[in-house]
Amino acid sequence: MKQFEKDFILEKMYVLIGKKLVSITRLAATGNICFISSSEKKYFLRPQNGFRIRTNNEILIANLDMFEPTKSMEENPSFNWETYNWDVIGFNQYDEWTSEYNKNKENQVVVEDISISDFGDLTIKCSNDVIIELFINSANGDECWRFFEDDSEENHLVVTGQGIEKE
Repeated sequence: MKQFEKDFILEKMYVLIGKKLVSITRLAATGNICFISSSEKKYFLRPQNGFRIRTNNEILIANLDMFEPTKSMEENPSFNWETYNWDVIGFNQYDEWTSEYNKNKENQVVVEDISISDFGDLTIKCSNDVIIELFINSANGDECWRFFEDDSEENHLVVTGQGIEKE
């Protein structure tokens, strides 16, 4: 990734500093992370690639958890992998964890710092040692993650394995 692209990404992403992380959901296999300002303006981060949310000493949730059944489902004697449908809301570990996280307002953290690697990997450091990491996992122009404000259809920042693409 070129330096001007990294600078452009940081310029766009710095708007998140001081904003609250208010919800973590998904759209099919795409993460949907929502931040909000004190004036109720929403900002969305949508990773389509490898991503995780962690603290300094544990991974809290990661994108592949979307495909794993909840522990209670898997422990049920009638559970069948052949009929398991990960895409049903609430049927996977990701949905179970994010649902609990979103219910507990004490979990809300504030963005403190943002960095971007030479490849476009994004790291968002939040209060309470929460870290959101998005990883570029494509060597070509496939979309890896996007960022936009207020659920707008315009002005999306799209990051690919080849750099940025403005929509």
